Amino acid sequence: MCGIYGVISFDGTNVEESSLLLMGALLKHRGPDANNIKLYKKGNILCYLGSTRLKIIDLSDSANMPVENEDSSISAVCNGEIYNYKSLKYQLQEKGHNFKTRTDSEVIPHVFEEYNEQCFSKFDGMFSVAIWDGKNGRLLLGRDPAGKKPLYYYFDGKKFAFASEIKALLSLHFVKKKINENKIPEYLTYGYINGPETFYEGIFELPPASFLYVEVDEIKQAEKYWEPEFSGKNTKPLYSFDEAKKNVRQTMVNAVTKRLESDVPLGVLLSGGIDSAIVTGIISLLLGKKINTFTVGFEDNPSFDERKPAAFLAEYYKTSHTEMSAGVKDISLLEKIVDHYDMPCGDPSALPTYIVSKMARRNVTVVLNGDGGDEAFAGYDRFKAALIAEKLPGFIFPIGKMLSSLIPQNDDYNGLRNRLERFFRDAGSKDVMSRHHSWITIFDKELIKTIYKKSDKNTQIMSEDLYSVYLKNLPLLHKLLYLSMMTYLPQDLNVKMDRMSMANSLETRSPFLDKKVLEIAAHLPPDYKIRRSVTKYVLREAFKDILPKNIYSARKHGFGIPLSSWFKVELGKYFESKMLDVETSCSAYINPDITRMLYNEHILGKRDRSKELWLLLQLELWINHNKF
Repeated sequence: MCGIYGVISFDGTNVEESSLLLMGALLKHRGPDANNIKLYKKGNILCYLGSTRLKIIDLSDSANMPVENEDSSISAVCNGEIYNYKSLKYQLQEKGHNFKTRTDSEVIPHVFEEYNEQCFSKFDGMFSVAIWDGKNGRLLLGRDPAGKKPLYYYFDGKKFAFASEIKALLSLHFVKKKINENKIPEYLTYGYINGPETFYEGIFELPPASFLYVEVDEIKQAEKYWEPEFSGKNTKPLYSFDEAKKNVRQTMVNAVTKRLESDVPLGVLLSGGIDSAIVTGIISLLLGKKINTFTVGFEDNPSFDERKPAAFLAEYYKTSHTEMSAGVKDISLLEKIVDHYDMPCGDPSALPTYIVSKMARRNVTVVLNGDGGDEAFAGYDRFKAALIAEKLPGFIFPIGKMLSSLIPQNDDYNGLRNRLERFFRDAGSKDVMSRHHSWITIFDKELIKTIYKKSDKNTQIMSEDLYSVYLKNLPLLHKLLYLSMMTYLPQDLNVKMDRMSMANSLETRSPFLDKKVLEIAAHLPPDYKIRRSVTKYVLREAFKDILPKNIYSARKHGFGIPLSSWFKVELGKYFESKMLDVETSCSAYINPDITRMLYNEHILGKRDRSKELWLLLQLELWINHNKF
């Protein structure tokens, strides 16, 4: 795992060494073991490639990046891991290629030499890659299929720059730091934004499963090299259910096995849920390996405390277990989290993710986790709710909306009233996709119009229209899974895990995001995934023999924090100090009167506004941190 960065000067103007060193210094947390920069030339074109390295495979300095082919005409830097590097190396050696190290990243320039941009289809792993093609004077960028590893870029017509994190780009004198106002309504809607635009004007994100050529003052349009192929409405299943169970099991075992290769200590982030339990169970019971596990829980709210079920699983699988408690006192970390995000952090679970990553790093350098299981195998309750809503008569929704308002409010965002209110939201819509969209929004359209001062700006609404060509022939569940895989997974879940783990120089590997796992899951028909209201049904059945009964049958319990109750104690005081008692940095965009109204509604128990308050607080912290 590493941080990568670089600059191409098309007019032959040198980039100061101090500027490049600063880019590397700002990414040191991603790679504390080495920082290397090398200059490549092609005519007037100057290409600087840099990497900060976290040593995982081949700990020698000879494995530091950039890595090159035999004559140094092709060079590369990579953030991530190429899991199939041994088989690729063997194939390349058969073709006459020579290697100097044991590191996985050395195969990259050689595979490119053979296959050009098709190299990304050959790689099995998580990666963001920059390849300098010195023969043709061009740069190629690429990202892994699931978007595990980030990659951002900037181009002003004369210089092109890229980096694993935006902060490295902002350090360059020719990169102008300006807020992208169009993204604020989208952030308030979802809690994250969709690429390729970012929160900064002129800085873009390379989409997952895409590559991009930069050559002779021109950026080619990013091209997709992979996309999950979901089974259609009338598609005959490729496998019987029993065959599907066997295939899912073997594919998952393979995905876990390949992620255990490491020259440094390794562990698992273990929650009380089924996904991390399966990963741990595969390692412990099926592969017979002793493993370290790590868990964080909340001492001040038992309903958010995963330590007890995780400790039970650790005992069941005979792991070496470490746990840690967190609490409202840890809000002191919020400004540090914003610094590592380089954007407003819309996901409150970033806080416990940072804490458990910091704890794990004291013992190991690499961890596996259960991320992606819900997206691949339909684990979220909203998927189940959509299938139920599709079958209900329209008159039920306004009645349900009225009745849900009579249930007493509590501090649990996932409590009965809040769950029912979300279910009956957008009651008048006959379009199930539109109704689902209303379930995943935090600020609705009307609230954005009142709180966002520049409400003439149109928020980017994620709707069926956006993917109408692809989605129209898919069953409902597969439409929702596709949208989740294209939006929430790369823009929220992966961003959170990457930033919070790498902030602590910890590599995270996600077996459920293995390309073959995603492909086999996409091919399975909807009723293999949700059956008789049981989510992730085929996954549960595939690993029934290694799961404790209570874990096998447990419903989804999200990895979150007691946000609602915290806003009534110390987090509320912190919010007041940042948002209510002073002139805010976000005052050019956010109406302070509506902010106070939302806060009062929450404090008085009229309505749970904790998620809205969190988004506003994070926006303020980010704008203040950047000093726009």
